Order: sequence, then structure tokens, then C-alpha cells
Amino acid sequence: MTEKELQRYIIKRFIWTTVIIAVVEFIMLFTLINDIIPLVLDNVFPELQKVTTFSEFRDLPGSSEWIVVLCLLGVIIMALLPLVTGGVVFSGRVTRKLKAFEAQREKERAQEQKQRYLMISDIAHDLKTPMTTVSGYAKALSDGMVKEDQQKEYLDAISDKTLRMNDIVQMLFDYVRLDSEGFTLAKQKTDICELVRECVAANFSDIEAAGDEVDVDIPDDQIMIDADKVQLTRVFNNLITNAVKHNPKGTKLGVYVKAEPDEVRVYIADTGAPIEEELAKELFEPFVMGDKSRSTGGGSGLGLSVANKIAELHRFKLKLVQRPEMQRYNLGEDYKKVFILICALQ
Repeated sequence: MTEKELQRYIIKRFIWTTVIIAVVEFIMLFTLINDIIPLVLDNVFPELQKVTTFSEFRDLPGSSEWIVVLCLLGVIIMALLPLVTGGVVFSGRVTRKLKAFEAQREKERAQEQKQRYLMISDIAHDLKTPMTTVSGYAKALSDGMVKEDQQKEYLDAISDKTLRMNDIVQMLFDYVRLDSEGFTLAKQKTDICELVRECVAANFSDIEAAGDEVDVDIPDDQIMIDADKVQLTRVFNNLITNAVKHNPKGTKLGVYVKAEPDEVRVYIADTGAPIEEELAKELFEPFVMGDKSRSTGGGSGLGLSVANKIAELHRFKLKLVQRPEMQRYNLGEDYKKVFILICALQ
């Protein structure tokens, strides 16, 4: 339950309690005035009906004063009883709801703390392997243990592992920066069609190097959205890079832009194997990736998390859809999964 849901619950419960109290008060007072008081006056103390002044009331027998006092107390009790009962019931239910909400928040805080520890552990894990390689190769070169014709191979390996570490650190920096309170998007009117074209072109050499092919269908007309061009470029680059890195050689990629009446959708599909259901549920969480990707060093596990966070900051929606659900998008029979970015039109 979120804070807004809790607020709505309290307001709803307060309104219902107020309505019930008002109805009960009306019924009780109506019964008291029209039935109980006349019954008391007619049968218990009929002389009281003849009283018109306070002096006449004082001249009545002493017991009549007590009867009047008891009647007044009865009126007060009957008036207050629904209020007190309603207040007790309302406070009890709200208190239980607040306790449940606090318990949920405490559980979420514990889960967040656990996630932080896991994140630190994953960072250490992902940095340890390339650092060990760099350290070992550098020591071998420094000690003169590498033949001259093998030195370039060692230096290339050091360069690759250094780039790998830099990629992890940069992704982590992006993730933390996007989550900071001081970060704001630099939104401007952006042609999303042109932006997607630029991203495909920028990644085309990597797509070719992986032995993949890409099918592109982007409208020639401009489709303007209000977005941070730099950050949105990062989303598309991460999605395309993810499709290249985590699929086998020869995979077909599909990049499509389709305009709807009140939104525009960008589809990045591929013919690679579907993602396991359990992994797909947490795919946008930091450092979540398949065992094969982790063992081969094929990713930092932050790319999709960064992309999703940028989408959320824009109030866009990024989702993964796989077969058979993705068939309704009519992207082609070959594709097994697709990432869809849904952008609201201004």
C-alpha cells in the first residue's frame, strides 16, 4: 500500500463513519422525541405536561426533578453514544491500517538495505575479475615474462578489461546520478523519429561486428515529444546494446516507431531466445542479468535499470513483452521478445 492509497483509505473510512453516525443519530433522536419522551410524559409523570414556567416546575414533587434530569441524561447519552462508538471504531480500524502500513514500509526498508548490500557485492564481483586480469597481465609484462610477439595480445587484454571496468563504473555513476534528488531532466521538443535513427546509426558498426542484421521502420514525418534528448539517447543505446550483447551471433533486430493517437511507441525486438520468466520479472532491477552474461562478462547488469529509470523520470513506460503476448503487436513472426518504450505525446 502506498501513502496515497493509505490517505484515500482514511478519507473513505472517515466519510463512511460520519454518514453512519449521522444516520444513527437521526434515528435515535427521532425515536427519542417522537416515542420515548411522550411515553414517559404520558405514563410515568403526566403532571409534568402541565408545567409552563420554571417556578411551576420547582413546585412539583422532588421525584419529578430526577425524572427530568434522567430524561436529559438519556438524551445526552443517546446523542453521544453513536459519536463515541463511531470514533472508537474509526480510530481502531485506522490504527490497524497504520500499523500494517508501517510494517510494510519497514519490510520495504529492509529489502532496500538488502538490495544495497547485494549491489555492493555485485559491484565487487564485476570489478574483481577484470582487475585480477589487468593486475596479472601487467605484472607479467613488468617482470619480462611475456615474449615480445605476445606483448600486444597482453596489452589488448589489459585495454579491454580496463574498458570493461570503466563501463561498470560509468553505468553505476549514471544509475546513482539519476536517483539523486538534485537531478533534473533538460527537456525540450525532440523529434523521436530522428533520435531513434541516430541511435541505430551510432550502433550499426557494433551490430555488424556481432554478425547481426537490423530491420528499421521509422516514419519520415516528425513526431515531437517533450524529452531530455541526451538521456533518451542513452535509453535507446542501452536497449540496442543489450540486444546485441545478450543474443547469439546472427540475431535479427527490429527497430520500429509507431504513432498512436495520444502516444508514440518505440519497439526494439530481436529473434533471440526468450528471457526466463523469473529473470524477466526483475530485469529492470540493478545488477540483474543471466548467469551466462555474468560468466562471460557480457554486461554490467545496469543498462536496463538505467534505461528504465530514465523512462520513469520522463513519465514514460518501458516494458518487456515476449511470445506469445507480443504477437498482438504485429512485428513479425520471427521475433521472440521486444522492449517497448511508450512516450506520451504533448
